Amino acid sequence: MSDEPRGNAPDRPVMGELLLREGLLTRDQLEQALTEQRRSGGRLGYHLIRLGHLNVTRLSQFLRETMGLIPYDLVEWIRDPTVTELIPSNLAQFYQVVPVEAKGATLTVAIADLDNPSIIPALEELTGMAIDPVVCPREVVIKALEQFYGISKDPGVVRSPAGDHLFVLSHQAAQIRPLHWSVLKPDSSATDWFRTIMAEAIRIRCRGVVIRPEGDSLRVAFRTAERLEDRFHLHLRKQAELDALLGDLARLRDKRRGSRLEGRVRLQVESHFLSLHVKALGTLSGNRYTLTLYDEKLFRWDWAEQVEPLSERERAGLEEALAQTRGLVLLAGTPGPGLTSLFYALLAHVRDRFKLILSLEDYALLPMTGVVQVEVSRQEGSGWPEQLTLALKQEPELLVLNPLKERQTTELALLAASRGAVLAVLHQPDAGATLRWLLRNGFRSPLKAGVLKGILTVASLARLCPNCRIPVEAADSAGHPVPLFTRQGCERCMGWDSLQSEVVLEWLPLGSARVPLEEAECSAAGVARLVEEAGGEPLGRRILQRARDGAIDAAEARDYFAG
Repeated sequence: MSDEPRGNAPDRPVMGELLLREGLLTRDQLEQALTEQRRSGGRLGYHLIRLGHLNVTRLSQFLRETMGLIPYDLVEWIRDPTVTELIPSNLAQFYQVVPVEAKGATLTVAIADLDNPSIIPALEELTGMAIDPVVCPREVVIKALEQFYGISKDPGVVRSPAGDHLFVLSHQAAQIRPLHWSVLKPDSSATDWFRTIMAEAIRIRCRGVVIRPEGDSLRVAFRTAERLEDRFHLHLRKQAELDALLGDLARLRDKRRGSRLEGRVRLQVESHFLSLHVKALGTLSGNRYTLTLYDEKLFRWDWAEQVEPLSERERAGLEEALAQTRGLVLLAGTPGPGLTSLFYALLAHVRDRFKLILSLEDYALLPMTGVVQVEVSRQEGSGWPEQLTLALKQEPELLVLNPLKERQTTELALLAASRGAVLAVLHQPDAGATLRWLLRNGFRSPLKAGVLKGILTVASLARLCPNCRIPVEAADSAGHPVPLFTRQGCERCMGWDSLQSEVVLEWLPLGSARVPLEEAECSAAGVARLVEEAGGEPLGRRILQRARDGAIDAAEARDYFAG
């Protein structure tokens, strides 16, 4: 099998046998690839990479070192430059593909990766030819794009080998600026459309954008306080370009395949930087994207607004716990924008108090100045316990963990809290569930010693849809009927990405004299008594009041006040 472009290579079985001899494949893996090759044609190397048995870098190294070949010299391979006219420049750039040879009804195409399964069918539809793909290192494809299309990488896209890629929305000195939507055309590039969409979101102070295929168009909606408002309609043929652009910018191509992918890209507006969280959901119609803007300058002023619903006494108790040089403060809540916003607002609120803050985060959505952030998910060969052990050796004044996931990490966190200040996130729905989790994992002793200073619970609940609300009856903790409302379901609120949330907080101060040491004491009623004794208002009561006011959907609220 030959994956090199020139015809002086060994025949097909030879390469497979050499790969076996080098220990790069098993016999079963080779047979799987040969079966796919017999079924659909193409090159053996393409199928080995597509099936995940080899990566393109290792195959290139093998061809060079073992077989004495110099693979993928696209500049030399493309002997007829007119072949590049078969794929337009903007599509070649976004797909990162280069046509290299046309023989009859077959077009050989160099392709940078296989993470977008729609590329080959799209190219076949575009060219009307059967596509014979050759997977090449990305840098080789980019070099050929520059050579034959006269294009280099977009000046507004600054790629980073390790950190986040940067997408420039506007920069006067570099002559980069977004175009007004009225001058864009259906065939304008996905880069131009994306730059305009994000600039519009920032202009109207909108944090959330949803892009979803519907019918024959891509609908772009901006999330306002009350609803999801459609602003732009792009032609459906932009879908593949947008997939390629967002996949590259947010490194979605580098993730494991699945229906849900998440990534991040930095945005620049002149001298100001923002973080954009990209979430892709695979559907039968194509990818749906939820884009969420995180702005450090905005979060810097968010803390007072976030905790404003707490009473003055509760805020004072929370500040007292955060000011201590030893002990653990926990943020409890289910994963979501509410918990994320509160976490970063709190981190911004306390960062000037400590000389060294070290934050271990599964995935850092918001880069923060003054905080050393380590993304544990990107540290190859080590997990949370190993990264936490390394962090403790640096002796930070404040150690931040988002989130605590398992017993070993929590044990190290509690040990660190006995000597210094620790702020951590635990994905539990409320304070009672948090305490029960700690007790079940054998942490009664540190709780008894007063290491845990308090739990700030963040509950994000769906707002009630005003267009289809219907009355329902629920029971409070005493069994008394309570008239509430829920949604019946309408076109506006039934979409997966259209429900708005309201955040409700509860502060439970703790210490050696107040912490429950038995699971039976950690019921909703038991925690409510502790909150009341400290002068606060229990979470369930706050949620019940918002549900009575018609602000929160009773279907989600009842779990918090019925216990």
